[in-house]
Amino acid sequence: MTRGRAPIRRRPSDVLGTPGLARLSRAIHGRRGTNRRREGGQVLVIFALSITVLFAAAGLAFDIGRFYAERRYLQNAADAAALAAANAMIQGRSQAEADVIARSILAANFSHDPNGITPSLPPATPVYEAGHFGDPPYLINGILFSGNEVRVAVQNSINYSFGRAVGLTSSTMTGQARVKSIANILPIAVRRYVNSPGPATTNTTNPCNDDETQFLDFFASADTACLGTETNSSLRIDPAPGSAFDALNPDTDPSHLHGPEMAILGQGAQPGNGADFRGFIALDIRNFASTTSQLYYNGVTAGTGSNTLKAMEANWITVGGYPGPQFPPAITPPDANDQVGIMSGNSTGAAIDEAATRFVPGDEVLVSVYPGDVMAIPDFTVGSPGTLALPTTGTLANAGSLKVSRNQAFSGLVTLSTLADTLDPANPMVLGTLVTNAALVPPDPIGYNPNGVNPSMGGGTSVALENVTTAGAAPGIYLLWIKGQAGAPYLTTKYTPISIQIGTVTKDFAFTSNTSSQDVAAAGSTATFTLTAQNTPNKNTNFGNPVTLSVDSPLPTGVGSITFGSPTLTPSKVGASTTLSINTGTMATGTYTFNVRATGMNGDSTSRPVTHLMQLTVRVAPSSASDGEYVDIVGFAVMRITTMPVVAGDPSNSISAYAITPVIADPNDPRLRRGQVAKLVPWN
Repeated sequence: MTRGRAPIRRRPSDVLGTPGLARLSRAIHGRRGTNRRREGGQVLVIFALSITVLFAAAGLAFDIGRFYAERRYLQNAADAAALAAANAMIQGRSQAEADVIARSILAANFSHDPNGITPSLPPATPVYEAGHFGDPPYLINGILFSGNEVRVAVQNSINYSFGRAVGLTSSTMTGQARVKSIANILPIAVRRYVNSPGPATTNTTNPCNDDETQFLDFFASADTACLGTETNSSLRIDPAPGSAFDALNPDTDPSHLHGPEMAILGQGAQPGNGADFRGFIALDIRNFASTTSQLYYNGVTAGTGSNTLKAMEANWITVGGYPGPQFPPAITPPDANDQVGIMSGNSTGAAIDEAATRFVPGDEVLVSVYPGDVMAIPDFTVGSPGTLALPTTGTLANAGSLKVSRNQAFSGLVTLSTLADTLDPANPMVLGTLVTNAALVPPDPIGYNPNGVNPSMGGGTSVALENVTTAGAAPGIYLLWIKGQAGAPYLTTKYTPISIQIGTVTKDFAFTSNTSSQDVAAAGSTATFTLTAQNTPNKNTNFGNPVTLSVDSPLPTGVGSITFGSPTLTPSKVGASTTLSINTGTMATGTYTFNVRATGMNGDSTSRPVTHLMQLTVRVAPSSASDGEYVDIVGFAVMRITTMPVVAGDPSNSISAYAITPVIADPNDPRLRRGQVAKLVPWN
């Protein structure tokens, strides 16, 4: 058997041949080595560039953080300086003093710069962007006072740290603050005049007495408030802050620059037409041009209950002021948007209690001002002429004047006539000693000029009371009624009680109530009033004798018992008080008027009879809080509080103040700074 040979195994080189293998190997290995070297170089370049960018970004981020801290620091300093300057102006400091205060605030803040680079104080002459000199929004460095606002712009140059590596050197950081003095509106409206349009008949010389039975402008200086008329103020002087406030003697400023002291909230703050209003307004109910035009704000609606509304409106006192919307500047005749709803006199205690927690005597507050009468829709109102001073015998060609005003919805003429107080048998008109002028049609003891009257809005149309004749009338103070009647838009009749003083009467009394209206939820409930008799015109001169209280007949159908805590009062300097309780028995739902009378003999050397009457309203099961009543806001003023309850619930039940500015149309006017608050607002 023949053995076969084993197969031969060939290496690749044997297949390809040594020369081919060598060429292939060189080609392959030579190309791979070159690519690796090239890739390595590219990675190094990218890595180097990336590291540079990362370090630059980190450095810039660090610098940007420093700049952000600087800008926030400058902004805070500017805010503080602008607020301090504005508050200094509100406190009565001069612009120069406010500038010094702002710079001191900046200097204090600049000493703690987060970058250790103390900014320079703004230059004395403000610096603006190029091409915008004097234009406030373009202020870039300085302190600027303009009207009721303050602008502060500050800057500081901060060097780059890491940014220098990329060619950046420094950046200018800025802070800009703008502060406006904005009206700190409170829910308080104060009557401007009493017994307008004037002139006064017995209180006519400088210095005036604070005699509210005669014409007074509460927003003139106390010494001149009785001079002139509503339309002629040439003899009156605008009020001013005067001397520093003396808490022990608040109304004894020797400079006599401020206005007469008056009740602004609560008892004594009643309007001239006897409406149920004591100075407390519903800021969130406005526009009474018609029965459907009302605008409501801040959660108040047409269905808001009287107790809820009372609490909401009183709250604007303690939260630091009304949040808005602000009143537009007042115009003549009044714009409907300057008409604001009133709160009933009985609700005023809530506002007084809130004020007692925030204010003390000497504080200065911004108040809204209304002419002096409350309006309704559609309505006219006949204001009181004050006490008419007549001789015992003779004819007075010009005995006084009164105002007849209306709202937008009223149309028609108002005719005026005089009625006797038939419940007083000694009344001069009853006895005929106040002589009826037969030449008038119809005959009347007072000539009204004009008559009928086309009432105007706001302050109203003036009516002169002319040619009043007496013949042997007994000296004393008596009551008459002025009847106003209009036939459109429907028949409306109103009765306004007025006082006449015959001859010389030196001792008198003021007769007031804590409220002129009370609401009861249902018939059978009792309405209670607090009545007060106080010496007047000189509170230090006693009236001299007690006065007797009564309620005139006829009384409303279904009324229950009517009782006084005491049937007599002896007027005093601070006022003597008692209660009147009216049980509503079975009275139907509605509004009822009660005429409450106070009469007595004074302490003159020859005693004189004195009678005063006050109209009080009881509303049985009322359906709304204000019954569409409102006041026209004719301007704004700052008043200084003189007396107020020591604590909430104090029975003194009123707040008094005097004016330290005239009435200004725009609540944000710089002249009202003392009653404004400083608020940061956007720069542009």
